[in-house]
Amino acid sequence: GGRAMPPPLSAADLAAFDRDGFVVLREAVPRAVALACRDALWAKLERDRGIRRDEPATWAKAEGGRVGLAEAYDGDDIGAPWDACWSPRLVAAVDQLCGEDRWERPGLGWWVVNFPARGGAGAWHVDGAHFKHTLASPEVGLAPMLLFSDVAPGGGGTALAPGSHRAVAALVARAGPAGVGGPRLSALARAAVGAPPPSVVEASGRAGDVVLAHPLLLHARSANLGAVDDADAVRFGCFPNVPMRAPLRLDGADATPVEAPLRAARSVLLHARALPRRADEQGRAAGRVRYVAYGEGPEAACGGAV
Repeated sequence: GGRAMPPPLSAADLAAFDRDGFVVLREAVPRAVALACRDALWAKLERDRGIRRDEPATWAKAEGGRVGLAEAYDGDDIGAPWDACWSPRLVAAVDQLCGEDRWERPGLGWWVVNFPARGGAGAWHVDGAHFKHTLASPEVGLAPMLLFSDVAPGGGGTALAPGSHRAVAALVARAGPAGVGGPRLSALARAAVGAPPPSVVEASGRAGDVVLAHPLLLHARSANLGAVDDADAVRFGCFPNVPMRAPLRLDGADATPVEAPLRAARSVLLHARALPRRADEQGRAAGRVRYVAYGEGPEAACGGAV
């Protein structure tokens, strides 16, 4: 047998994921595969909506400058090579972050096609509007963002708030086992981190690049400032959530890179609860969680990574 392939994410990549809540895996999807998928999506836009790649006047049919496609693709759906998107490098990187055999491969879905010079930015949010978030929630173990087109700086790449996953983990920890609903969590995260956050990174790159984001990272859609009639500036992005086969582990042996910030938030909370309390904190200790105590300065909110 040949030598084993080195893991796609280096020690520095894993440290960046821990600190920032995301890391970019370049050429995670073979470029030719990504562009073939984009071609199939253009054909679908023409079939379903009359939006034609070679007729920019038809792009005005995209309300608000964007088209969202909720369907998820695999196999050879709509005549595209979806299975080939899951390259050995991409699978190995997700294994590194989530743990081998601990996650399910999602269909490639939740598409946002973002047309240039027509659409504005979206709200800052945390993924998972449809469930109550606890630290161990298995619904979303990773939030990858796959680029199926080249995205220049200013070209509508997703806006990311580095370090926000730690602030959001602290919010989820305080909600306790009852959890906190997704829209409420996004609102709390905007209040704790800032909207816009003090530091923002735009996920630009080339077709086939994948941003591997922690499930609790605060992010937003950004405006596509590309040339108004340039078909190559139309951004095709896919935002599936990777579900876990079992709840995330908050104690025990080796934490995965996704679990480590969750464990840190939990231990900070347990340590704080063990300290002598002021009278006004007794109510919270008795289980009535008050969400007002989150404005403890940007340093606290952003886990130091301001």
